Amino acid sequence: MKQPLVLLHGWGVHSLIWNQVLPFLERDFEVTAIDLPGYGNDVGYAGEYSLDAIAKEVLSRAPDKAHWAGWSLGATIAIAAAVAHPERFLKLQLVSTTPRFLNGTDWEWGVDSKPYEALANDFDRDYEKAVNRFLLLQVATNNRTQFRESRKLIQELSQATYHCNPPSRQTLRGGLRILSETDLRPVLAGLKIETQVIAGRSDRVVPVEASRYLFSQLPLGHSLHVFESGHLPFLQAPAKYIKALSTFVNSTQ
Repeated sequence: MKQPLVLLHGWGVHSLIWNQVLPFLERDFEVTAIDLPGYGNDVGYAGEYSLDAIAKEVLSRAPDKAHWAGWSLGATIAIAAAVAHPERFLKLQLVSTTPRFLNGTDWEWGVDSKPYEALANDFDRDYEKAVNRFLLLQVATNNRTQFRESRKLIQELSQATYHCNPPSRQTLRGGLRILSETDLRPVLAGLKIETQVIAGRSDRVVPVEASRYLFSQLPLGHSLHVFESGHLPFLQAPAKYIKALSTFVNSTQ
């Protein structure tokens, strides 16, 4: 029997971001790729856009108990869901995420808020162009060959994203608000689920140091993998990603 696996995407895109690895994951897993509220097939969502509300909404669409893999904003939401309802989780994989996205006096591995605000405005004015630019930022890497290959993939992804119910300004602003206001450091000690962390060495959105810190604070941290990739390791290093996830899910600790 295949094991249940929930996939959560990040900000600005929808669940089709997983399509490249989906056929391989479906060999071993019963996959539920959820569109976050306001994205893809749920573009009409008009409810509250807070971390707790979105985590509750996502839980309502997930299997009763499953492995979860969350990427970027999706990982932030997965952590909130796991802390609130650990009984719904078998294991948890966090991809390209951080306990806090913005810089602060006691947090040096974040980003400035101004670029994210500008990005939201770009999405509202010209969604297709902004998607392409945003995805290119996420695949940026020091490996030129890998970057060229990723650019081709991003062109396909941006087209798929643009033609599938683009999110509203409210949804984009809501996601940015979650990212700007959330600091998960105080709750990490309460994450009593076996967890794997995946990071990209050249990630320009979430510095690898943030992922290392995250892993160091997990009570049941299983493994940390740093791939030669940008912010999208499951697309830029798909074989390594699939192997890491499968090994993690099938391991005993």
